Amino acid sequence: MLISPIGWPADCLAQAAVLTDQSDQGELMRQIKSAYADGRYTDFSRLAAKLPPDHIFRPYIDIWQFRFFQKGQEKANPDEQLVWKTDDVLPLLNRYPSSWPTEQLRREWLQQLARTGQWPLFAEQRPQLKYRPDQGVECADMLYASTQGQLVQSKLNTVLSSNKKLPKTCRMLLRNLYDRGAIHGSDLDKHVLHLAEGKQPGAAQQFVDEMADTQWGKNLDGKQLAQAFDNPDKALKNAGSRGTDLYVGVALTRKAVEDYEAAARLLDGELKGRLSDKTERWLWGHIGYRAGLVWNPVAETYFKRSSADVLGPEQQEWRVRSALLQEDWPTVLAFINDMSPELQENRTWQYWKGRALAATGKIVEARQEWIRAANTFTFYGKLANEELGATVSAPNKPVPLTAAELDKAKKNPGFIRALALYDAGLRTDGFWEFNLQISQMNDRELLAAATWAEKNQLYDRAIAAADKTEMEHDISLRYLTPFRDRMTAKTQEVGIDESWVYGLIRQESRFVTIARSGVGASGLMQVMPATAQYVAKKIGLSDFKKSDIADIDTNLTLGTNYLKMVFDQHGQSPVLASAGYNAGPSRPSLWKRRLGENRVIEGAIFTELIPFDETRDYVKNVMSNTVAYSWVLNNSSTSLKQRLGMIRGSN
Repeated sequence: MLISPIGWPADCLAQAAVLTDQSDQGELMRQIKSAYADGRYTDFSRLAAKLPPDHIFRPYIDIWQFRFFQKGQEKANPDEQLVWKTDDVLPLLNRYPSSWPTEQLRREWLQQLARTGQWPLFAEQRPQLKYRPDQGVECADMLYASTQGQLVQSKLNTVLSSNKKLPKTCRMLLRNLYDRGAIHGSDLDKHVLHLAEGKQPGAAQQFVDEMADTQWGKNLDGKQLAQAFDNPDKALKNAGSRGTDLYVGVALTRKAVEDYEAAARLLDGELKGRLSDKTERWLWGHIGYRAGLVWNPVAETYFKRSSADVLGPEQQEWRVRSALLQEDWPTVLAFINDMSPELQENRTWQYWKGRALAATGKIVEARQEWIRAANTFTFYGKLANEELGATVSAPNKPVPLTAAELDKAKKNPGFIRALALYDAGLRTDGFWEFNLQISQMNDRELLAAATWAEKNQLYDRAIAAADKTEMEHDISLRYLTPFRDRMTAKTQEVGIDESWVYGLIRQESRFVTIARSGVGASGLMQVMPATAQYVAKKIGLSDFKKSDIADIDTNLTLGTNYLKMVFDQHGQSPVLASAGYNAGPSRPSLWKRRLGENRVIEGAIFTELIPFDETRDYVKNVMSNTVAYSWVLNNSSTSLKQRLGMIRGSN
């Protein structure tokens, strides 16, 4: 049964007409969300009726009500390209112009408008989106740009290089461009190859099925493609003269994931000359990427048989890292110069380009790159400043906020709603609600938002707001120091750098005491249950229970002691210890063995070579944070390069 959308009158700018007991209010909102998530409309409607018309949660209720109706239509008409009626959706968007569910609703509508080519309405509504677009909206933007003859090739390459299932709008973008001759079958092959690299056979099959009526799709055999994914050895054996670029390419891609050396032998042996030049160059890049992940020096050789124009962004980055592993500076420079314009604008590659230029005697050009990369707060920004000979220090404190600026933040309806969501235990909704409010604020508004969040103990959101300022920076808000007395006592007791521990916690939990990761780590220092039990036994916490992990003092005791253990295990290198804390203490030992016992490299190179994106970024942020916390706590700091030190390989 389809339901008509209900548009209850509301004014979210009014202060919330709250229920008698705030805990009841939070529990009610949790029940409403649960009913919405489960599709229980009767329960949802009954519970929602208990909230006053002008309640602070009303944007969520009304928009969820609208989505119930639309989901019913979509379910009843699965094969139709449904688009919400402007007269239904626009009043709802205008009623709640600055709430997270409004933002989500507008995202969905924009993609519908793009998929059905309603460009005047799309162009009118697109500027109303406040937060950064998701991939679906980015593809809608590209669809629109293509109608204007302004499609950016590097952005399209990012879509084609995705190794995950694409949103519907992105798949339509590729279909549209193929039908118009703007991209070719080899480009679609490339996307399927990336899906093979990402172990996504289902997404690949869906993509091929949706293209079945195109010339590219008609030439494909679903059985052969499935075999290439599931049994690459058999697929390669059976390919014979019937094997097309795609089947053989997918099979070799899957083979390289398991054994890149065997894939290289095949590509250079019995399959030599069988594939198109473009597919062969992509495969050499993929084989180089797999070798690069395990720090095999041969990766650079493989990558030299490829070229940046056929590779995705991640492969282009590992192409440079393969040369960094060898400290082959001319090749580092050449590979960076081959990168997409967007990647070349990244501070990471500006810094390393500067290093490569300096190593090849081009000091003036190197300094120009470091000037571009220099920044007070980022990992490579700090390193670039140090290369320029600048003393990196804390910025001057901004002019104090006025009472009016603070009052404006205090009365911001979105902040009030975010805090209510946090209090209701709906942290994810509160997170996005707050982020939306700060997405288009100026520096003074951001500082006021950060101050408000800190006072309400939303430490992670205070940092998020303070991090966004561009000219006026409050170092004490960017690098908060909650629980200072307890932290100082614990770090002194254990004998570990307080600045480093603060830098690590800022990255781990941002001082959210109830933080819990997807793998079960808990508390300020995100301690795993098994680790907690191990450390508790080692330090003699005889009465420790798993439920104690979330306790602030216990968490700090366990976390600091464990960090010190990992620190000592890895020769008191904060780089190796930080990596071990995130990825497991045995991983840095493995990476050192891959270097070999006679090899010594800079900590910055070691960090850039870490094969896990999460751990690589983690170590960069922890080490950069440590420098900043030293400013805050000690009003001085050791340089980042000195803290990174040198890393010695092992046997």
